[in-house]
Amino acid sequence: MSNAYAITTDLEKIYLENGEYTEVNKAIQEGKTSFNKDISLPTRLPPISFTHVFASFNQKSSQLTIYYLDENNGKKHYTLAIIPNDNDMSYPNDAKKVHLGNGQEMVYFKSDGFITYRTVVNNFEYTFIVDKASNETINVNGIMKIINSMI
Repeated sequence: MSNAYAITTDLEKIYLENGEYTEVNKAIQEGKTSFNKDISLPTRLPPISFTHVFASFNQKSSQLTIYYLDENNGKKHYTLAIIPNDNDMSYPNDAKKVHLGNGQEMVYFKSDGFITYRTVVNNFEYTFIVDKASNETINVNGIMKIINSMI
């Protein structure tokens, strides 16, 4: 008799059962407690569909990460990572800069099939990561609108 293995596509089971990811509100609360201050989140989301949202807070690296996924389309991902702005941000040489509505800079660059957008809001560094498959829908102007919804 051979061993049978269940194959699951239930993202909730995959992401929540191993303990690395949790519900968004729980991770945000862990971040607020660790940082000892409120964390601003965008009130806008990209104009693409997501079926699931998960989060994690890494105490060691002081990083809150929110993952937006679509179980029906494994090629579209959107991630928001938030860390205290304690260090100077470094970027690749081909990074581009734009100014947001409040005069703040946003830097963006492409690497490994993803486009990374970074800015600082309320002494936190916000990193928005979008896969290239979503870049037609979530472009620089779209990310600027998302960031401006926090300011």
